[in-house]
Amino acid sequence: MPIISDNLIHFLARSNKDNPNKQFEIFKQIFENGLRASKVANKFPDGSCVLNHAVCFTDIPLKECTEHTSIYGKFGIGFKKSFVKNAGGNPARYFVDYMPGEISTLSDVNESRGVFYTNLWAQFRFMKKLNDALLADSTLELFDQKSNKILTTQEISELVASMLYTYSFDKEMGDLGPARDETKEIDLYYKEREWRLVPSSLDQLAGIVIQIQNDNSHYYKFYREDVNMVVVPNEDIRKKMLDYFLSIPNVQNDRLYKFKENLLPIIHYEDLQNW
Repeated sequence: MPIISDNLIHFLARSNKDNPNKQFEIFKQIFENGLRASKVANKFPDGSCVLNHAVCFTDIPLKECTEHTSIYGKFGIGFKKSFVKNAGGNPARYFVDYMPGEISTLSDVNESRGVFYTNLWAQFRFMKKLNDALLADSTLELFDQKSNKILTTQEISELVASMLYTYSFDKEMGDLGPARDETKEIDLYYKEREWRLVPSSLDQLAGIVIQIQNDNSHYYKFYREDVNMVVVPNEDIRKKMLDYFLSIPNVQNDRLYKFKENLLPIIHYEDLQNW
């Protein structure tokens, strides 16, 4: 079996994973309104953080999702990877979230893996200084010692926005395999093989359509051709799902009616594991 999948699965309503009926209600909201971006944050040692919104997926093949579903539940929507790519999606950029030498228990070990986190934090501090300077002076420009203009206000603003946007794809990875002192560490995140959609001002330039509601929530609309299947946690929900699709009225908007015309495969996750 391939180690990655062309089917990116959005497992939904993690906080309600033990309440499939509540998950089903959230599923209907997603289908009718679109994928809603949820809050994500990257925290740094000084207490500062990058705050943004994202829609998260995994590219773990469905039959290999047992560990993943034990955390996120067994209710998901499988999207074509091409849809996520075209909507601006990228894999998460995993990093080791500790500083060099910070957690080593061996006095003779020169720890260097955390240098990636150190560099990420240094870049963030620099971008934050530029952003704070822009907020204090909306005409900020950068000149060299001979008064030659190096960066215009627009270039600085675009640089800051672009860098802060890319930070929203960064995610701590935990650690992999045996720890440096050979004790057992648990990899919490890297094995999730996460992809993200992150709304930004760049989307309009790229032709990506995102609906923004009055509460500043962001929704990605999707169509029948963008979705491969639906995963449900039990047979009762599978029947409710089928009834939901078949009950879409003919006068409903064309986007939803396409899901009735061409029914999605509805996969009961436990049945999948038995074959």
